Amino acid sequence: MYRFVLTATVLAAVGVLLAGDALAQTDEFELPPVKLKPDRPIKAKPIPPTPDEREVQPPEEPAPPPEPPPAPKEEEPEEPKAPVTPPEPVLPKPAPTPPAEVKPAPVPLKPEKPTESEPPTPADLPMPKPITEPPETAPETIALPEREAPPPVMPPTEKPEPRPTDVQSQAIEAQVTPTVQPDLSGMGEVGLVEAVAMARKQYERSLEALRVYYQNRGTSTKIEWVESEIQGFGNVPKVRYLIAAELAGPNLKPTQNIEAADQLYAEGLNYKDYPAFPPGKKDYLKTALEKFRTIIEKYPQSDKIDDAAFCMGEIYGGWYFQDYARAVQSYERCWQWNPTTEHPARFNAAKIFDEKLKNRAKAVELYNEVLAKSQNEDIVRQAQERIRALTGR
Repeated sequence: MYRFVLTATVLAAVGVLLAGDALAQTDEFELPPVKLKPDRPIKAKPIPPTPDEREVQPPEEPAPPPEPPPAPKEEEPEEPKAPVTPPEPVLPKPAPTPPAEVKPAPVPLKPEKPTESEPPTPADLPMPKPITEPPETAPETIALPEREAPPPVMPPTEKPEPRPTDVQSQAIEAQVTPTVQPDLSGMGEVGLVEAVAMARKQYERSLEALRVYYQNRGTSTKIEWVESEIQGFGNVPKVRYLIAAELAGPNLKPTQNIEAADQLYAEGLNYKDYPAFPPGKKDYLKTALEKFRTIIEKYPQSDKIDDAAFCMGEIYGGWYFQDYARAVQSYERCWQWNPTTEHPARFNAAKIFDEKLKNRAKAVELYNEVLAKSQNEDIVRQAQERIRALTGR
């Protein structure tokens, strides 16, 4: 049994090998049929016609130009229509009155109604009332508040007077009563200088009074004249022929302490030493000179008169004024009024005579006074050097 099974198995294996070789030698394999989906219809694109097959279309004719719109007809003015007069209404005839003997009561007659078959006549119809247009009324006007009329501008009554010429000025002066002229003969320098100063003040006051007079009268042209003259008078340089130190003389003595003089002296120093540049610096120096002059003129007994004189000498002898004569005069009044003054008045005056005025004799004289009366060693040494240079000793 065992052998039988083994033999069958071997035979089956041999059969399988033979069948495989047979299949290997053949190239055809039988595959199961594959179900295909139904084909979709293919949409064919239209083929454009060739140039020969295209129909030749005639060219399009240009469109005719649009016709212009008809010109608007001028409306002829309508002729005024004659007013339609309505027909006169036909009134019913009154009934005949009976004889006078019989007076029956009047019976009102009713108008006969038209039958349905007969249409009413125009006489039986009520007449229409004539249409009357309302009278035209003027538009209402709104009354505005009346404005006050501005006052009329009156032309100036006064005409500008022309500026007098030289001939007119001479004619005016000829009609003025001459004033008595003061006798100036025999007056010294001081008197003449005072007369000039008084004449200046009187002239300035007269111009101011004249301007006030024209301002009250409203004469604009003459106001301009007098103001121009006042301005010109202010611009004219006024020379001081005699300074305050000359008018006071050498005999003043500083014996009193006056507060007003001290205040003026402090203000003068502030203006004198104020750090400014030209031309402003010169204006400050002028103000300082006025302060110092006021001390000497108004307070001659003040202990600040010698200090004021020394400051005036420095201003006059400085670069802005260079008035060396007045500078020497001021220095001289300083040591004359106070011989023991601490200011180097003699030394400054000696330098002006030495360097500016070239008066060597006066310079040596003052240098010697410095050696005798000054306590300042530096000034004494400089005075000795200048004496040696001027005299050779």
